[in-house]
Amino acid sequence: MRDEKVYHEYANWKLENYELMKYLVDNNSDLILRFKHVIDVIDHLYEKLIDDETYSDEEDHIFETGFYYLFDQVEEITKLLKKTYQNNVKDLEQRAKDVNLLLSAIDFQNELLGVENFEQKDMDRLMEFEKDVLDRLEKKEIVPKEMYEHLDQMSYEIFAKLNVEYYPIDDIFLEIADELGIL
Repeated sequence: MRDEKVYHEYANWKLENYELMKYLVDNNSDLILRFKHVIDVIDHLYEKLIDDETYSDEEDHIFETGFYYLFDQVEEITKLLKKTYQNNVKDLEQRAKDVNLLLSAIDFQNELLGVENFEQKDMDRLMEFEKDVLDRLEKKEIVPKEMYEHLDQMSYEIFAKLNVEYYPIDDIFLEIADELGIL
C-alpha cells in the first residue's frame, strides 16, 4: 500500500502557494520556467493517482522527487519574497534572472551531494557563491554578468573532475513529460 501522505502535502502546498504560482504562470515568469515541466509532470501524476489504479511505484517516485524539488525551489523564492521584497512579486520578478542564478547554485550543491567522492572545497566554493548571490539580492545590488560565467565555469570544472554529467532536473522532467505525452 502506497503512503499517500505526500499527495496530501502536495494538495496543501498548492493551496498555500496558489497566489504566487498563479502570478508566475499567468505572467510567464522566468522563475516558473526553471520548473515548469516539473509542475506539469507532478500535476499529471497527481491526477493519475486519483483516476488510475495502475499507478506505479516508479510514478510515485517521480512524483515525490518532483514535488520535493519544487517545494525547495519555491521555498527559496518565498523566503526572498518575504524578507527582501516585502511580498511584492513584481519587484522579485524584475530580479528573476538573478534568483535563477541563486537557485542554480543550490541545484549544483544538491547534485554534488549525490556524488560519492566530492571534495568539500568544491561544495564550499558553491556555498560561498550562493551566499554572495543571496547577499546581493538581499541588498538589491546588481549581480554582475561575470558571476553567471563564473558559476558555469566552476560547475563545469567540478563535475568534469568527478567525471559526472549534470542534467538539470527540469530537463529530466521535460523528457518524462514527453514520455507521458503531456507536452
